[in-house]
Parts: sequence; C-alpha cells; structure tokens
Amino acid sequence: MQPNPYRSAWAAWLPDALPLLAQNPPDYSAALRTFPKPERAGAAAALPNEPLRLALLTSSGAYWSRRQAAFAASSLIGDSTHRVMPINLPQDEIAFAQEHFDHTAALADPETIVPRVTLREAGVQLTDHLISWTGYCLDWPAFIEQTIPQMIAQARADGANAALVVPV
Repeated sequence: MQPNPYRSAWAAWLPDALPLLAQNPPDYSAALRTFPKPERAGAAAALPNEPLRLALLTSSGAYWSRRQAAFAASSLIGDSTHRVMPINLPQDEIAFAQEHFDHTAALADPETIVPRVTLREAGVQLTDHLISWTGYCLDWPAFIEQTIPQMIAQARADGANAALVVPV
C-alpha cells in the first residue's frame, strides 16, 4: 500500500497544531496558518437530464435527537463523521451539535439551516434523507477518504441527481 502524501502532511501538521487548538480560546489563526490542503481536481457542473431530485446536505451538525448520538462538537479537531436522517423528520427531533456557529437563528427558524419546506414550496423534489456533518472538521484525511464517499453513496442510493449544500 502506497502512503498517502496528504495524510502524511496532515499527520506532520497535527502535533504542532494541537497545543494551539487546546488553548482557551483556541488560536485558530496560528494553528491553521500551516494547515495542509490537498490537491483538488476540478469538476465541471452539469445539469441533470431528468427532473431534479435534490439531496439536501448541511454542515450544521444536525442530528436526529431521539435516535442518533450528537457529533463530538468539543473535539479539538472536530468530528469527521456524518448523520443521515429521514427528510420528513419532525423539526422538534432535529438538534444541532456544532459549537462554531450561533444557534439562535437556526433554533428560531430551522429553515435557515435545513430548508425542507422552502424547497418543497418551490417545487423541488427532495431525496428521502437529510445528510449532515459538522462543518468544524480538521481531520480532513478521514473526511475526504471516508465521510465524503459515504455521503455521496447515500445521495446516489436516494436517487439524487443534484445536491444543495447549506453551509454554516
């Protein structure tokens, strides 16, 4: 098995970054100054040939409060996992576990973060599941190698031909 150069660069960055992230308050500026970023291949966007079937994704750390564990929001390097929940889940069963945004607007009007009603009223057909992760994630190797492929597989299994990512 060949070593992954990005994973190696990230592993070399982490020991110096952890003490900076552990400070109170964390010194994100210093920690992220040398954060390695992977090379990205460009991808052209294409319009679907069939009627739109949209996968809704959010980086808000939304999770199904009655059935799923919350994200590890207090982790120094974030949580690289994701959650999948029914798109029709009652709003009072969706909670947010992400410490890096003010939840006031999301709690007052969840449509700002998870715009299911708004999209349906606009005539958009949504897939059967909402896909969520926490946007504060510094474990990019795990996120890139594991989480993103799993989220793409879920969207494809749901028959999505497009996706809307609602970042926070």
